[in-house]
Amino acid sequence: MQDQGAPMPYPQYGYPPPNAQSHQDPSMYMAGPPAGMYNPAAQAPMSPGYYPQQGMPFMPMGGGGGGGDQTNFMPAQFLQNPVMANMAMQYGQSLVGQGKEALDRELNKYVATSRIKYYFSVDTAYVAKKLALLLFPFTHRDWSVKYNPDEPVQPRYELNAPDLYIPAMAFVTYLLIGGVSLGIQERFSPEGLGIQASTALVWAFIEVLAIWVTLYIMNIQTKLTSFDILAFSSYKYVGMIVAVIASFIMPSAYHLALIYVSAATMFFLIRSLKVQILPESSHDSYGEQNTSFTGEGSKRRTYLLLFMGGLQPLMMWWLTRQIARP
Repeated sequence: MQDQGAPMPYPQYGYPPPNAQSHQDPSMYMAGPPAGMYNPAAQAPMSPGYYPQQGMPFMPMGGGGGGGDQTNFMPAQFLQNPVMANMAMQYGQSLVGQGKEALDRELNKYVATSRIKYYFSVDTAYVAKKLALLLFPFTHRDWSVKYNPDEPVQPRYELNAPDLYIPAMAFVTYLLIGGVSLGIQERFSPEGLGIQASTALVWAFIEVLAIWVTLYIMNIQTKLTSFDILAFSSYKYVGMIVAVIASFIMPSAYHLALIYVSAATMFFLIRSLKVQILPESSHDSYGEQNTSFTGEGSKRRTYLLLFMGGLQPLMMWWLTRQIARP
């Protein structure tokens, strides 16, 4: 049986044994661990990034030694790896594709992208022929629009089909010609050009809205879309450009040119919309039976056609009276 009263040696790490006498040599308790025992403080250099923990290996954070800066090394190694670079590229392309699909899905809720592309499907030959038709419509004979089983023929294949390319370009040209006219009259200002553009946009919106309200009030069913109405009502900018340019050559020629282009635009619009709004028989231009084409329905459609045609000369005069040379 071991003697419990015998003092046991207390060796390590400078801790004094219990009930130790103060006259003993203190150096025996401050000498540190014996040789050969693991001492983290003696193995690793003391640095600001040194935080030794029990049971975990030591990793210096200061970038010292021969290992280099690991913070800069890892991204460089990642980019130099072709497999990882291809994965990152594929992931980025997938994100872009998903974003494009989401954007197209949201836009298609309000405006069909394919429908807008239809109105800009034109070529140089179509633009030249359509401009000639807008300025000289009196000799044109065939005003019918050819249709595929599902949708109308694209404008570049059908001269009578409405488009938005010519109205858009004509609107921009109208603004530029107006700026030139105001500059010749020494009345040009950036604010005035902005007012001219905003005024034309507001009146275009009011015109389309008035036609739609008239269709609703008169209870007229037609397959004309809002883009069709916008296209037909915006062809007048071509005649407006001609009238303003005529005022550059001779100020008194403005009224004569305005009268001619107004008559040409009105004739073009009535003949183009007649096959859409007022067919000659009770079958519409799509071959479908519609009883509203006879009797009171036919009268309402005639009034609508005259309203849309008669509105063009008034709008052309109103939008050019301030920019034409007096």
